[in-house]
Amino acid sequence: MRDYLALAFLILYVPLAMSNVYVAFMLWTWAGLIALQSYTYGFVSGIPLAQTFAIITLVKLASPASRANIKYHGGGVFVIMGLIALHGLLSATFAYPGLAHNWIIFSNVVKTILLCLLMPLFVFNRRRINIFVMLLAMGMCFHGFVDGLKFIASGGSHNATGIAKFGDNNHYAALLLMAMPLLMYVFRFAKAKITRAATAGAFLITFLAVLATNSRGALLSAIAMGGWIIMMSKRRMAGILMALALGIMVPLMASDKWFERMDTIKSADQDQSFMGRVTAWKRASAIAVENPLLGGGYHAGQAPSIYEQFRYKPGLLGFVETPDTGYPAASHSIYFEVLGDLGFLGLMLFLALMFSPFYNWIRIRRLAGKNPQELGWAIELSNLLSASMVVYLVGGAALSLAYYELPYYIVTLQQVLWTSLRYPQRVDRASMQEP
Repeated sequence: MRDYLALAFLILYVPLAMSNVYVAFMLWTWAGLIALQSYTYGFVSGIPLAQTFAIITLVKLASPASRANIKYHGGGVFVIMGLIALHGLLSATFAYPGLAHNWIIFSNVVKTILLCLLMPLFVFNRRRINIFVMLLAMGMCFHGFVDGLKFIASGGSHNATGIAKFGDNNHYAALLLMAMPLLMYVFRFAKAKITRAATAGAFLITFLAVLATNSRGALLSAIAMGGWIIMMSKRRMAGILMALALGIMVPLMASDKWFERMDTIKSADQDQSFMGRVTAWKRASAIAVENPLLGGGYHAGQAPSIYEQFRYKPGLLGFVETPDTGYPAASHSIYFEVLGDLGFLGLMLFLALMFSPFYNWIRIRRLAGKNPQELGWAIELSNLLSASMVVYLVGGAALSLAYYELPYYIVTLQQVLWTSLRYPQRVDRASMQEP
């Protein structure tokens, strides 16, 4: 049944995408996040939906008519992305031999960067920015909605791990938390009552899905996200009340397993799982010390082929006593993951990109603050996009999440938001050419 529904979707939307390049781009973004084929079991599971809409988008863009009707408004973020792609190519080319996922990960990163580089062509004013925010929220929270409902139906015993694309429960929880501020923005500015009600429901159910992951990192990320939102909000009391309401839900809905899992946070130095991650950080930093410019290649830190070579090398963390894991575990940190894979130069580029939303956040607040009545929506959106990045940067410290597409989309969206405010005359001209 699922396959037939997915097939019906293709039959309906592929012709629509072929008729309009903007629709094709939006479906490309949405299809990558929702990964619909992960929920099918038959012939449709082999159809690459995201790639299909990507090809349609690129073919449409190549036509003279499309090129004549679009304007490109870039920024420094896109220069950094280009440098990351070039540096990644060099790292993958000169990587250690035997890295099974080296070129696969590089190609995925390039696909993500390509979509981000094209975003300013299609997302350039308030209406389109709002649509894109809704698309990101719906694409990601669809998974949370499914697991949240299972959590309710099971009376709190459901263990959510997400689809295979997300890796494990910890990655899944972080990505869901990143999407929750986007739902808050939609709720805040939606005019239709039914949209606000649906968004509020999706927010609560997604929150339950996060609980269902039993992720310790999710708790820390949620606290950081809530603190940022409350600190940045003009309605701080409302934010505090919402945080208290969610806090009250936890003991009512969470399972005993969740509490047992959270209780181990205070003894992290004695936790075998956490100390195993520190061992992986040692190995990743040791690879970077020997390959400071290009690193060892994508997922070098968990490659059996070079594990013995770096198994006992302390790297930058020789002062920390750690156990011998006995196997090449993943880096379990966006920072050490990039450090081992791409070297110190790659880490610098990665940090410049991932912290750029906060630079743009400062600029947006300064500019929009001059006219808060008309541009208050931009300040609110920028605050919440930054909250998503807080989740990523805090939670990612213990997760191998460096190459997932969602944070890259949020980084780009913050840049697009700044451009739409800083150069409104460009946006006005582009808006006249909307389909």
